[in-house]
Amino acid sequence: MDKWFESDTVLKLVALGLAIMLWMTVNEKPFPFARGEMVQTTIRNVTLEVLYDQESLELTDAPSNVNLKLSGDASSINRITPDSYRVYIDLRDFGPGKHRGIPVKWSGFPSGVKVEADPKQVSVTLEEKQQIEVPVQVDLVGDLPSGFKAGEPVIKPTKVLVRGSESLLEEVTAVKGVVNLEGSTETVSRSVALQVYGENGPLHKVEVTPSVVEVEVPITAPDRSIPLKVDVAKYPPKGYAIAGLTADVDRVTVYGPEETLNGLEVYPGPSLDLSGVTKDRTFELPIPLVDERLKVQPKTVKISVTIVKAETKRLKGVPIRVNGLGDGLKADVIAPESGKVDLVVIGAPKLLDNIKLQDIRAVVDASNLPPGEHLRPIRVNLPAYVQLKGDPNLEARIRIRR
Repeated sequence: MDKWFESDTVLKLVALGLAIMLWMTVNEKPFPFARGEMVQTTIRNVTLEVLYDQESLELTDAPSNVNLKLSGDASSINRITPDSYRVYIDLRDFGPGKHRGIPVKWSGFPSGVKVEADPKQVSVTLEEKQQIEVPVQVDLVGDLPSGFKAGEPVIKPTKVLVRGSESLLEEVTAVKGVVNLEGSTETVSRSVALQVYGENGPLHKVEVTPSVVEVEVPITAPDRSIPLKVDVAKYPPKGYAIAGLTADVDRVTVYGPEETLNGLEVYPGPSLDLSGVTKDRTFELPIPLVDERLKVQPKTVKISVTIVKAETKRLKGVPIRVNGLGDGLKADVIAPESGKVDLVVIGAPKLLDNIKLQDIRAVVDASNLPPGEHLRPIRVNLPAYVQLKGDPNLEARIRIRR
């Protein structure tokens, strides 16, 4: 006997037999089964499909799954896959109400397989769909740039119909959409999807008609009321003068970023070209935008100009002032020796009658000049609509000292 077990061939056969037995033990399962064998098995948590009139009814209570007990030929059961069958209850001929004892049905199983549902019958509740009219609300989210404000949203349509079971409609508290305004500086227009809400959050088993609304949110920029300044770029031809100039608005409202508005003390309006004007005239001109980020209201201004025959007036002894001297420096006007200048001005008679010596300023700019003598231009500041006659290139010699 010992010699028999010492044989290599015998040992190999024994090892092979043990391996086969081990494989059969590990792979022993109830499903799949051997061909021709009659077997039983259970499929658990099978989705239960409910067929009903979804157009007019709402399913409010029904089991979501059942178990199936299968028995039959093993080869037939082995062919069953989850997508080869369906399990359902048919309520297409049922109206609203609670329905008991509805039989569970199935299809798609091989003919050699016996099927039994657990439970065999179920209870369901159908409710008639109703609808209510609900106003649309819009939530605005996101931060606007400093100083910008969002106006009241314009919603089209303002109301929608919410459709569902009576019990669900009783839970409806609001229908809302969301518009993100992050960083917006102009009117925001959006197509917004709607969501129905109850006290505990979104409600999903209801229908909204329409499900999307159009929303427009006006964005208002910061604004300031600023005096409007109208300039005369070109004066009337020789022999004529401006007697008066009036605008139908003296202030404008300017909209834009706060940092830009804060830098505006007056708003530069249109500049008039009167080079060909010899009689009274009214202009309607656009108010220019000094920065593309700004908006201005009104957009135009009417300017009425009164034109008369010009006269001249001599002003003697206008003091020459020196401005812009550095710290610790002083200046003397050495030419003209008097430190004064005589001027001839031209303008409308009434303006010239009222002009006084103190209304005129003759200024020399000494900014950044070192000590010593310097020949500098004289800048003459005159009242509005009065011009300097003769050579405008007046000069003065000044001596700067410590």
